[in-house]
Amino acid sequence: MSHPPFSPFDRYPPQFVRVNQHRTAYIRHGNGPPVVLLHGYAGAIWNWEHQIETLGRRFTLLIPDLIGQGLSDKPRLAYTPPLYIEWLRGFLDAVGVGRAAVIGHSMGAGLALSLALTHPDRVDRLILISGFPPGLFNHIHGSYLKRLHWLGSGLLFGLGYHLLGRRAFRKFLGGLVWDRSLVTPAVVERAYQLRKHHGKARPLWSSLICTDDWESGYAPRLGSVTAPVLIIWGRDDRFIPLAAGETLHRMIPGSRLTVLPDTGHLPMWERPDEVNRLLMDFLSSS
Repeated sequence: MSHPPFSPFDRYPPQFVRVNQHRTAYIRHGNGPPVVLLHGYAGAIWNWEHQIETLGRRFTLLIPDLIGQGLSDKPRLAYTPPLYIEWLRGFLDAVGVGRAAVIGHSMGAGLALSLALTHPDRVDRLILISGFPPGLFNHIHGSYLKRLHWLGSGLLFGLGYHLLGRRAFRKFLGGLVWDRSLVTPAVVERAYQLRKHHGKARPLWSSLICTDDWESGYAPRLGSVTAPVLIIWGRDDRFIPLAAGETLHRMIPGSRLTVLPDTGHLPMWERPDEVNRLLMDFLSSS
């Protein structure tokens, strides 16, 4: 498998580890207590590119591409919540980490929560960025994901995915941030090349239709999360609005909610200085 020559891989070459017989791509950087960073749906390692250097000064960062996405293997499996949880538990074992702080973005936040509910001994503390609320599709406004989920057509989903071009990526990424000037031609090209050379529609479709399993099996138990929880949300998130973050905050006892103004669905990428300060303070607190 060839490695894309773009950031952050130009500075932090990916490593590969076998998890339940499937290869997982990840970046390992820094020294200190372990921190796992999980990207969201249709995301990738690059979503965390602005955290690597800052957090790596005090922590050992482990940043994987989720199974079925990015440079990781994409086996023909049902991408259910239990599959993701078992993959993440296996990833921790494979990289020699028994217990870690876990930071999740969007769907990655749902995975982080699910791990904390299923294997609480593996999670030191949780940081949830822009996700993952119960009743997800009731919160999302005007999303093609919402329409496809209700339509239930994997064929249409796959066709649309393979036809995605640079213009579509520019529009999609522009909808995830408040400041659209951040979506430069280089950023669009990176997302396009990842889809073209490493993307597959089937894992994404399977993840989408299995969201109902998270709603029934995990969301009702959010009140039993025992790890300290910080929630970070963009006030101007057009993908999953702030009301969803407020709901999540109410459902997790003792959680803290920080709202960032002029910020969309990718706070850690759009407002890295503010987010990194929040992450460092929370991860370093006793």
